[in-house]
Amino acid sequence: MAGERRKVLGPVAPRGQHSGQLLASGSTRTPEGGPGFLLTDDTFRPIYTNSSALRILNYPKEAQIATPRDVQEHVRRIFHTDGLTTRLRSADFLSGRRRYVCRPFFLESIDGNPRPLIVVILLERRSREPVDVSEISRRFHLSPRERETVQYLIRGLTTKEVGERMSVSPNTVKQFVRLIMSKMRVTTRLGVVGKILGA
Repeated sequence: MAGERRKVLGPVAPRGQHSGQLLASGSTRTPEGGPGFLLTDDTFRPIYTNSSALRILNYPKEAQIATPRDVQEHVRRIFHTDGLTTRLRSADFLSGRRRYVCRPFFLESIDGNPRPLIVVILLERRSREPVDVSEISRRFHLSPRERETVQYLIRGLTTKEVGERMSVSPNTVKQFVRLIMSKMRVTTRLGVVGKILGA
C-alpha cells in the first residue's frame, strides 16, 4: 500500500488538531439538498466537512452533532473498509429514504514533494427516477445483457464492478461494451452514456 500512496496539495495539520473544530465552525452553510464534501485522511478521519455532508450523514438525527469519530465510522460503513485501499470505488448508501453515491477522490501535490494522503469524499443524491433505457434498447437492438450493462455504465460503475453485479468476467463485460458501442456507433463508454442521457 505504501507504494500506492499519492501526494497531496499543501500542508496538512497533525491528526487531532481539527477534531474539536470539525463541526463547530459552521460559519458557511451550504444550500439544503446540495452535495456533501468531506476532506479526510487515509483512514477516513475527517479534517473538514460542509454542512450538507453532516445533514446527509446525520439524517434523520439532524439535531445531534456528530463527532469526527462518528463521521469516520459512518464513512467506513459506507465503503465497507477501515481505510483507503487500491480497490476503493464509489458506493451507494441510504440516508432516510434518499439514495446517495459516495465518491472518493485523491489529492496530489503540484510541487512533487511527499505529503500525507488526503481523500476528498463527495456525497451526491441519486436521481429519484432511474434512466429508462427501453427506447434506447429498442432503437439500437440491444440484447437483455447489453441493456443491463448500459444501466450499470450510466451509474458510473467500473468494468470489474459491472462484472461482479452481472456474475460475469471483466472480459465478458468488455465484450458487451464493444458490442454496445458498435451498435450505437460511438467509440467510448462516455459516448454510450452521452447518447443515452442525451436521447
